[in-house]
Amino acid sequence: MPPVKAPLNMGDAAYRAIIRMILDSQFRPGDVLLETELAERLGFSRTPVAAALGRLVGEGFLEKRKKMGCVIPLPSAEDAQKVFYARQVIEGQTAAAAARNASPEDIQELERTLGEQDQSLLVGSKEQFSSTNEAFHLGIARMSRNPYFERYCQHAFWRSNAYIFFFDRFYQNMAQSAPVSRTAVYHRRIFEAISRQDAPEAGKLMEEHVIVTYEGLLTRLR
Repeated sequence: MPPVKAPLNMGDAAYRAIIRMILDSQFRPGDVLLETELAERLGFSRTPVAAALGRLVGEGFLEKRKKMGCVIPLPSAEDAQKVFYARQVIEGQTAAAAARNASPEDIQELERTLGEQDQSLLVGSKEQFSSTNEAFHLGIARMSRNPYFERYCQHAFWRSNAYIFFFDRFYQNMAQSAPVSRTAVYHRRIFEAISRQDAPEAGKLMEEHVIVTYEGLLTRLR
């Protein structure tokens, strides 16, 4: 592959490229991601690839193994239950805080994210949907105005995505999915609750959203 034209942030470009490879099923749980091999495949130098892998390890998506590089964690029903329970508790409280603290500019930005999400569903882009899903959840975390919520939401979100990317039927068969998914419906309802500053409803809907996502994975993890 010829070298990719350098963007402003090569580390971020490498990070997105690795996520795209995972979404395209080029890697599976248990696979080892080596810095040198990824750099060659992507046409990047090793420095941004190392930064991207470090970021994915820090987010909980990959595990660092001595003398082995980075490994995509093998699925575990017990681990999935724990990480989604953590998301349910943390993100429920975070959404409630966002409803209390969001500015008009925050609401506008979240609405733009939903518009991009709807577009990704129309064109069947897994990468774009993944990006907007991240922007929605972590955007709400920032809107909470609580840096601890933001930090822990990010870690739990990406750890759970290790299961979502590989086992959620939505990502496996997006080309055949209905234009409006259950995720998009929940996102819209959560957005509306935050917009009207209904903290209890925003928290409740976020908890439901996380649990419904988890329950959709159960049969494939057992």
